[in-house]
Amino acid sequence: MADLTSSATGRTSSINLVRSSHPWTQADSAAGFVLRYLSPMRRQLTAILGSSDLADESLKLLLGHLVSVGFGEHKRGRLRDFLLRGIRSAAKSAVAELPEGSRPTLDLESITLESKQWLTYWREGLLERAWRSLERQEHTSPESPVYTVLHGATKSTPATPAMLVLQIASESGLKIDEATVQKTLAEARTLFAQLIADEVAETLEAPTSEDVKREIALLGLGKAFSGIAV
Repeated sequence: MADLTSSATGRTSSINLVRSSHPWTQADSAAGFVLRYLSPMRRQLTAILGSSDLADESLKLLLGHLVSVGFGEHKRGRLRDFLLRGIRSAAKSAVAELPEGSRPTLDLESITLESKQWLTYWREGLLERAWRSLERQEHTSPESPVYTVLHGATKSTPATPAMLVLQIASESGLKIDEATVQKTLAEARTLFAQLIADEVAETLEAPTSEDVKREIALLGLGKAFSGIAV
């Protein structure tokens, strides 16, 4: 994989950890901003409640609350902490509305701010958003197939550029030479790392570079920044 990810120019790529200037605490619409993170929220609620239908009811309660009062006095710190508190509260409210004999037993004590399950769902949600952003970038600039090349390299980690060229041609029909693959892959890795940094920064209150670095490490996203200056 080292051959595939090296820069064709030999220069070290770099990103800005605090490029994004849109932290969650400054969102115009609390409910609208939170809609970005429905996937990890729904997964966590389903795990808590044991039912996707009940998870959806809980989400409706939480989003309705955000529409009514916004982030309120809790608009500080990390968004994932705010959302997990909301998830716990919405789960209890949804269960309380059920007939007494059909209420599931909730184990909310194990769902802490640093619980492995929640961090996994949150990390995967951020990665999903970064991949979608990279794909949109390729659609905007099809002459630079950053998503196709990076997704192909990440999915099965072909051993050589030549193998990646064949894989991309087979899966997407895109004909691209080895030199272009290496150049595009170096560009794509930098773009993807920047997109992840942007995603992380937007979930923090007034983030600094150190704050973003710390969150990236805590979420286990450091691999995406290998070989990239930050």
